[in-house]
Amino acid sequence: MAKLKVEDGAIAYTGNWTVQHTANASLHSRHDSDGTPAANASASWSGYIRGIDIYATKGNSFGLADVLVDDVPHGEIDFYSATAQHGALVYSITGLTEGYHTLSIRKKGIKNAASTACYVDIDYLLPDFVHPRTDHIRNIVCIGDSITFGANVASRPDSLYGRRLQQMLSIPVSIHGLSGAPIHTITQILDAVVAPRMPDLILWLAGMNNTNPRTDLERGFDKIRELMPDANIIGSTIQYNSYYTSEQNMVKVNEVKTACLNKGVPCADLYAATAGNTYINTPEGTVHPNGDGQGLIANLFYNEIIKLLRNG
Repeated sequence: MAKLKVEDGAIAYTGNWTVQHTANASLHSRHDSDGTPAANASASWSGYIRGIDIYATKGNSFGLADVLVDDVPHGEIDFYSATAQHGALVYSITGLTEGYHTLSIRKKGIKNAASTACYVDIDYLLPDFVHPRTDHIRNIVCIGDSITFGANVASRPDSLYGRRLQQMLSIPVSIHGLSGAPIHTITQILDAVVAPRMPDLILWLAGMNNTNPRTDLERGFDKIRELMPDANIIGSTIQYNSYYTSEQNMVKVNEVKTACLNKGVPCADLYAATAGNTYINTPEGTVHPNGDGQGLIANLFYNEIIKLLRNG
């Protein structure tokens, strides 16, 4: 059992939302709806939990939103405050039956009389995670380069995405990151490092150290299936960074996505979830996410793991 953040970049959105990069938000990122009097924005997140808290910005131009759990109305959030409040606890849900639940937040397009507009906001969620109660995944291995290793992370190993996933899932996770390693080097150690652990699931964040990662990553996926035919695989793109040009980054990202698609491997889109966020790689300022960024990586892998479990 653990309470850990789910950042706004790991939540699903429909309708009119804008990403705000601001120091007043967790991971310097939050999602704001528009301020119009229309029910034109909703957000949802699913996981194995027994409760969840919603954190957001409140202000004098904010309106109302409905909260639903498993499509059943649960209550209402009033985001209005005469003075700005950032990272405020705006709603809390406790006492849920331990298991799989979906939280939905739906803009109502109305406001209280004191407010000047109908904005709603999502900064982050704080779920109370529980074990998924499945034997389908009992052992997870994270592989990758220096991002998986945790370069630029002050509190290793506790803040690494693999360790956070272990807390979220209550499932053992081992972490193997080779600093500076391209994909073919990681592939070469699969038999010695990964296969002996007999994992049910392998998470591979790939592409930072390859100009064109597709071919090598496809070979890596093939090697995993040769060595561990019963293991599931989930891939991930790199995160946003300003070390490489946007053109170089998009080649890396798109080739990882293509490799995953060609080999039938689910892919967490870390790049899309962090686009334009310059805070995520501080203080180093190059290609390595900080501890907060590692939390978002864990969130995105968690989402893909839950889809895998729900789809059998």
